[in-house]
Amino acid sequence: MGHEVTHGFDDQGRRYDEEGNLKQWWSAATLEHYHAKVQCIIEQYGRYHMPQLPDYAVHGFNTQGENIADNGGLRAALSAYARYTRRHAALAAAHPRVLPGLPHYSPKQLFFLGFAQIWCGNSTVGALKSKLVEGVHSPNKIRVIGTLSNSEEFAEAWSCPKGSPMNPHHKCVLW
Repeated sequence: MGHEVTHGFDDQGRRYDEEGNLKQWWSAATLEHYHAKVQCIIEQYGRYHMPQLPDYAVHGFNTQGENIADNGGLRAALSAYARYTRRHAALAAAHPRVLPGLPHYSPKQLFFLGFAQIWCGNSTVGALKSKLVEGVHSPNKIRVIGTLSNSEEFAEAWSCPKGSPMNPHHKCVLW
């Protein structure tokens, strides 16, 4: 849900007002700030390659809207999850539960595993090449890596060392 709501403020959705009319409603300063942050996402995703096609990179410009929505959607889901855990902290403390077979994962780690697992799947090399060349969606693996590497919460939950691929010094955060 957060992914779809974020589309209202991506490279296309930002062009429409609250009634769906095509209208420039952002100030020049807001647009300049937005473009600087979006450029970070475009460049970040443009550096990703798939091992099956090392000569092809993700087209950061073409995929920016979906990459923005993936990142914004994760932030919205994290916010909802944090609110839920605060409201139910006493119950969780009184009755701690773990998933069978996964007792060594924290609830926050399970949250991120849940995010990542929805993108599990296989693609043919041809389908992957098509997605890299002309698609508006990044390949599934990149949707996970790109989004999670922009999350401080992910890096903290998994103890990713600062400066590692999944916890870069500079993260692209739009919202």
